[in-house]
Amino acid sequence: MTAPPALRTAPDLAQVLGPHLFPVLKACRPHAGRLTHVEECTGGNVSHVFRVHGEAGSVIVKVRGRQFARIEIATDPALIALEHRALDLYHGLLPDMFPQVLAFAPDAHAMVMTDVFPDRRTWRQHLDERAATAEECTRLGTALARIHLAAAGLPPLRDGGDDHFRAEHAYGYCLRAGGHPVLDEACRRLDALPGRQLVLGDASPKNISLAAGRTAFVDLDNVHHGAPLFDVGYLLGHLVLHHLARPDQLRPLAGAFLDAYTPDGPWRVDDLLATVTAGVLLYRLEARTVPYPPTAWPAVADRMRHQLLRLLDAGPFTVPDLLDTARQVTA
Repeated sequence: MTAPPALRTAPDLAQVLGPHLFPVLKACRPHAGRLTHVEECTGGNVSHVFRVHGEAGSVIVKVRGRQFARIEIATDPALIALEHRALDLYHGLLPDMFPQVLAFAPDAHAMVMTDVFPDRRTWRQHLDERAATAEECTRLGTALARIHLAAAGLPPLRDGGDDHFRAEHAYGYCLRAGGHPVLDEACRRLDALPGRQLVLGDASPKNISLAAGRTAFVDLDNVHHGAPLFDVGYLLGHLVLHHLARPDQLRPLAGAFLDAYTPDGPWRVDDLLATVTAGVLLYRLEARTVPYPPTAWPAVADRMRHQLLRLLDAGPFTVPDLLDTARQVTA
């Protein structure tokens, strides 16, 4: 896969909603009060996301179009109904961790949701300025374990299953994007794991808030039926990615996250988790299909990419091996 050109200008809410603007704004008023202004939220690639401010607070408006918001890839705007279903499920199970859908406008392919970012910033924005803390990583591991436990046993969101979605998105755009046979095999191993269930599919810092002592997740358009290990490796890969410039902090932070998720520590010898994490790192460092703003100097990112390929070529490796590689690359 090669990266399509990114869209250079972002439309405003009126352009995105067209004739549906006033009905959607009307749905915001009972929750935000008299409306004062609208701002675009950055970070997402699939849908257009706006924060609508009013005298009584703010709400989030999310709109899906006929192509991705920041990538020139065609899509079906009606797929927002699946995210609506996912949000209803996850908020119903864990209302402290997921936004609530306040209004759904299927004709506009839009949702109005509660604003779960009390400081108006994503965790990604905080990580661009500072390192994570062990307390944050422990909270994330505990939260992800709660999410997976709560969602166990739920049926797939999509009628007929998730095979096509998983092949195209979780695997095609992410793990298989690097073109390495070990990552192809990792996809097959993930599919063979027991305990398949709904997983988030995009647990990255741009979709997380850790402000005001709360842990919240947004952007559920990648929810699918798969292996919980994928979510763990996905979040771990981003934790490594955002600390390439702070290599000495990686081991304690990764340990805090993984120990909170699996207290008995099997992650230390889990080569599949390490491989998935490496695949996620390659996906972000190479950014062949989905853009991701840089998290390290280009030379460091390039060295890390080459070392990841060497790890994959050399055979099975563990998460500690991967963390040591990151430390050596950036030392």
